[in-house]
Amino acid sequence: MKTVLVLIICSICLWFCNSSAEHGRGSGNMASLKMDTIDFKTQVQPVLEKNCSPCHFPGGKLYEKLPFDKSETIINHKAGILKRIKNDEEVKLIRQYTAQTK
Repeated sequence: MKTVLVLIICSICLWFCNSSAEHGRGSGNMASLKMDTIDFKTQVQPVLEKNCSPCHFPGGKLYEKLPFDKSETIINHKAGILKRIKNDEEVKLIRQYTAQTK
């Protein structure tokens, strides 16, 4: 009997926690928006440095025309950049970043 009572109490607690979490998600909470925001310097630029160095970074041949350490370049030349990046997760990250800047 005690086991059944403990299970019922645990189920009620889990249901309450789940409904509270779902309510927080749909309310336009700024904390949830901030978690989805992609940061250029810490998330996107390292991908570009890995795939596009040294040419598109300071000292490189193409830096003057297309500097990849500037977020505007990435936003304005998304299609060309995405053609050259092979890793699906990195492509997804860059797509998310350019979509959030619109």
